Amino acid sequence: MKNTENLNFDSYFENTSYQYHDAKFMITILESIFDTKFEDIKKAIDNTQIVVTKEQIIKFLDKKFEEEDSELKKRVETPKPKRPQNLIKLTIEDIEARTKEFCDELSARRYYSEPYSLEYFITHSNIVRNKILLLLSVIEKIGNKDTKSIQDLLTDLDIQLDANGNILEEDIIRLIAPTIYNIGKLNEKVAKANDLSTYLTFKMSKDDLYKDGWLEGEIYPSTSLQMKDLYYCHMKDYVPLSSSQRVKLREEQCRNINIMLKRLINL
Repeated sequence: MKNTENLNFDSYFENTSYQYHDAKFMITILESIFDTKFEDIKKAIDNTQIVVTKEQIIKFLDKKFEEEDSELKKRVETPKPKRPQNLIKLTIEDIEARTKEFCDELSARRYYSEPYSLEYFITHSNIVRNKILLLLSVIEKIGNKDTKSIQDLLTDLDIQLDANGNILEEDIIRLIAPTIYNIGKLNEKVAKANDLSTYLTFKMSKDDLYKDGWLEGEIYPSTSLQMKDLYYCHMKDYVPLSSSQRVKLREEQCRNINIMLKRLINL
């Protein structure tokens, strides 16, 4: 596969001078970039899965704990003597012991499994995978001139086809660029999740999210193909706004500002 970080789409259009292109050209471009057939691209996305289990993670972390610091492992797993709950009744020895135990617990956290970490990777990768498959389905249907079932989606994304089902160069890039980007991100996320050493340093829990002021849904990418927002429209995992969409959003933004100003003036 070619390096997709800095793809130059201009090279695919340098020998053309017409505005609309045969829609199958999108499929040809993707097959060129990934050096494989379109059907195999779809199969590869389906097969890019997280295969590690929470049991494997726990076993790996426990083994690492023993290998890297067996003395610490022995200390934290040894039952602690009962001490007074009343702080006033604690002796100097009790305080020193508790301090040592607290430090041990912090050090041992490296080897503790946070079950939500794996859940996060699975949920995140599923969202991205489904988005890729939807984009590939759109590209395939446009390429095969079978767009009846996705007409509402094409209208929503402002994808322009002529009477013969040919597509604008701008719209080819708008569909292909986020597809390639998301495939790269899916591969990265799944590779990280399947690497057991990830869980030595990556710890995520719902409690920590809530303490930091996050809602669970905020840590995941949107399932939408496009962000109808001028502030977020630059994000590479979404279908970019068309020129027409940008104009409409700016006009709507100006109207809202004018309405707000009139209300302030009339206060």
